[in-house]
Amino acid sequence: MWPEILRESLRDARRGWLWWAIGLVLYVLLILAFYPSIKSDPSVNEIMHKLPASLRVLFGEDLTTPAGYVGGRLFSLMPILLSVFAGLTGAALIAGEEARGHLEFPLAQPVSRRALLAGRTLALLILLLGLGFVLFLGTWAAGQVFQAPLPAARVLETAALHTLGAWVFGALALGVGAATGRAGVASAVGAGLGIGLVVLHTLSGQVAALRDLAWLNPWKEALGGSPLLHPVSVTPLLVCLLVGVAFALIAAPFFQNRDVGR
Repeated sequence: MWPEILRESLRDARRGWLWWAIGLVLYVLLILAFYPSIKSDPSVNEIMHKLPASLRVLFGEDLTTPAGYVGGRLFSLMPILLSVFAGLTGAALIAGEEARGHLEFPLAQPVSRRALLAGRTLALLILLLGLGFVLFLGTWAAGQVFQAPLPAARVLETAALHTLGAWVFGALALGVGAATGRAGVASAVGAGLGIGLVVLHTLSGQVAALRDLAWLNPWKEALGGSPLLHPVSVTPLLVCLLVGVAFALIAAPFFQNRDVGR
C-alpha cells in the first residue's frame, strides 16, 4: 500500500512544490544576472577581504570567478532556503495532515502506520531531490547565459550536497511530527536546526571547539569543501541519506503506538 500513499503524497504536494521550484529558478536567475557586471572588477574581492572571518567562511573571498561567485552568492544561502522547505514539508506530511484532520482516512484503510510513514518519508525525499534537480539545471543553464560557465558534474554534485543536507532536517521534522503530532514543533526543530548549523559553520573558523566538531555538521562539505572546484566524495552524500532514514526509523515506533488526532 505504500506506493499508493507515495503517489497521493506527491499529488497533494505538487502545487506547493511547483511554487518553490519557480521561486528557486527566479532566485538563481537574479543572482547570476549580476555576475557579468562584477567579474572584471577587482575591488569586489578587496571588499570581501575586509569582511569578518565568519562571513568570509560563508561567502568566500573571490567573487570574480564563476565558481567563487556561484558558491559565494548563490549556494552559500541554499542551506537556509532548503532547510525551510524541508522542515515545513516534512512537518506537513504527517503532523500537518493530522492537525487538519486528514490523517484519519488513510489510517482507516488497510494500511499499517509504518507503511504510511514509509510512503510519506519517500515522498519527502523525492520532493527534495526534484527541487535539487531544479537547482542544478537552473544554475548550470543560467551560468551558460550569464558568462559564468561551470562543469555540469560540479554543479550537480554541489546541488546534491545541499539537497541531501536539507534531507537530514526534513526527515528530522517528519520524524518529530510523526512522533508528537505537533506540526509547529516539528517544523521549528527541522528548519531551525538546519539554519542554526549554518550559523555554527560560519563561526567554526574562529571557534576552535566548533572547528573540532565540524565533522558532525551536515553542511560542512557543502559550504566548506569547495564542491564547485573539486569532485565530491560519495561518503557525505551517503551519510546524509542514511541519517535521514535513521530519523524516520526512530520515529516509527512512536508513531505506531500513539493516539493519532488526540
